Amino acid sequence: MNRFKLIALDMDGTLLNREQKISEQNLHWIKKAEEAGLIVSYATGRGRESSEPYWGALSPQAPMVLSNGAEIWKNHSELLARYTLPGEQVPRLINLAREHGAKYWTLGNCSDDPNQVGSQCLKVGMYHEDKEVINKLRALVRSWDLVEVSASAPTNMEMNRKGVTKAAGLAQVTELLGIKPSEVVAVGDSLNDLAMIKWAGFGVAMGNAEEPIKAAADWITASNEEDGVAQVIQLILKEVG
Repeated sequence: MNRFKLIALDMDGTLLNREQKISEQNLHWIKKAEEAGLIVSYATGRGRESSEPYWGALSPQAPMVLSNGAEIWKNHSELLARYTLPGEQVPRLINLAREHGAKYWTLGNCSDDPNQVGSQCLKVGMYHEDKEVINKLRALVRSWDLVEVSASAPTNMEMNRKGVTKAAGLAQVTELLGIKPSEVVAVGDSLNDLAMIKWAGFGVAMGNAEEPIKAAADWITASNEEDGVAQVIQLILKEVG
């Protein structure tokens, strides 16, 4: 019996290559893992719209953690939980990006109107090509202690409801499935993967991962351009039998 039951994969910089595709090797070994009885899942910063084109690589019954944990799907058709940003923080974050010349993006129904009630905003992201600016913005927003701050690249930052992380999302998935964190493999490359890599029984950093991710990981695989996910699955499947 394999001591692992669930493999949670980040998408950008992990499962997807620079062409935003899943390689044939990665697809092949995902299927091998599922045939061996493991559940392969996504734990991504992407929302439903941008991740759904890749859902076909997984079993339709696979749970998924989207938008850094703001949405948790029981399977490909049933939503388990959704966690939105406090409505008053959304215009504050958007205005902060504008004030510092940062580009921003949102997931969900996000408004910069401070008078709007019932916001259904899942995530606000900011990007600035100057790392000093983005680091300053990260530190500032963290000092508020009102939202969760992570990043999917060195030049961006992503804000979710306080306490919402990929790790928290996977904790709900494991509770649903009746498995333990020690039975989870988590694979990622960026700061929004750090919490789940520390939380999982076996945390894996991609060869192209940021240094804090590599430092926290139990194992480092090849890069996303070298079928690193396929290598992780092959390693896990060696324990079967």
